[in-house]
Amino acid sequence: MNIAQPQPPCSFEPQLWLSALTTIGGGYALMSGRKLAFLVDGCDTDALAGVMGQIIGQPGRQEAIKASIERRQCGEGA
Repeated sequence: MNIAQPQPPCSFEPQLWLSALTTIGGGYALMSGRKLAFLVDGCDTDALAGVMGQIIGQPGRQEAIKASIERRQCGEGA
């Protein structure tokens, strides 16, 4: 019997994710109430789908992005 080994969860680096978003031409902002705003006008649809697909339905990842932006705004290392 061949039993598949469980895979460790993928690590998520919010700074790398933010960098990927800006690389494809996107932008971001943390609005009042800690709401994330993404600026994606002009981004390639396929590239955008790949980037956004990493956080859709992932509240922990979205929270990590918010925390990373907050640290950057406070002048701390992300």
